[in-house]
Amino acid sequence: MRNPPARRTTLLSLLLFIPATALLAAAQQSAAPPAAPGKAFDVVSIRRNLALGSRAPNLTPSPNGFRVIHVPLALVLMTAYTPQAGGMFLNSIDNMPEWLLHETYDIDARIADEDRAAWTDPRNQPAMLQQMLQSMFANRFKLVVHRQMKENSVYELVIAKGGIKFAQTTPAPTTPGQTKPDPTTPAQPRPDGLSLPDGGAIGPGPNGLIHMSNLSMQMLATVLSEKSDRPIVDNTGLTGRYTFDIRQPQQDRGPSTTPDASPDPNANPAMSDVLKAIGLDLKPAKQQVEFLIIDHIERPTEN
Repeated sequence: MRNPPARRTTLLSLLLFIPATALLAAAQQSAAPPAAPGKAFDVVSIRRNLALGSRAPNLTPSPNGFRVIHVPLALVLMTAYTPQAGGMFLNSIDNMPEWLLHETYDIDARIADEDRAAWTDPRNQPAMLQQMLQSMFANRFKLVVHRQMKENSVYELVIAKGGIKFAQTTPAPTTPGQTKPDPTTPAQPRPDGLSLPDGGAIGPGPNGLIHMSNLSMQMLATVLSEKSDRPIVDNTGLTGRYTFDIRQPQQDRGPSTTPDASPDPNANPAMSDVLKAIGLDLKPAKQQVEFLIIDHIERPTEN
């Protein structure tokens, strides 16, 4: 059973409150070396968090391991498993049980002393984190999954007629020892808000807009997928990083235009209208999309 749109909204809405390191494995997967087979946390404590009320979740690697506070396990699962082409399994997980989405947990996972040197190396940590989380899910949740490519309806993110209406981000000047500028470090100050581990950032902009700084088009497509009824994939051909302001889009059902009737000026616009304002558009298409299929999972034994 595929996750309905409302579930996907819940996932990314929570995701946007999590520190950037929570997205480390997903954003750096393509550049990270493979983890050594059989890597696992030394000690793992898992407890259900029954705290009531609104509370920002926390899901963060630390020098000693991995700490989760008040987080739905679906977010931990999406950290453990990411598509081989990069990005996240935001709307391409099948057979996900409701409790995985709605029950929140605290997890304190500690690494062994012999793994500490490799763990604290940022080149190793993303792959190690995924391997250790996968071992945790297999041991404590009896998780069995497989990956499957399916032809799926998608929206391709493309350049609209007339071209883009935003500028490529200027990277910060080189530092001593650098041979060329680092594209993940912009010259402009980062906005307050969510810092993405691939070098981008999302925060409040002027007049209620959302300021997106130093974003790749692949990351933009991933973020926009929350508001779509199907995956959004980057087909712009733009390989740089870009900075722009957009309005918060409404939950979209696909490309649309604003009706001739006077719309509510305070309502969120359709996603296609948001994108056209910056020179992008959505194009319906069929593509092979990687899905994560949950074959079996159980609630964990607490300790």
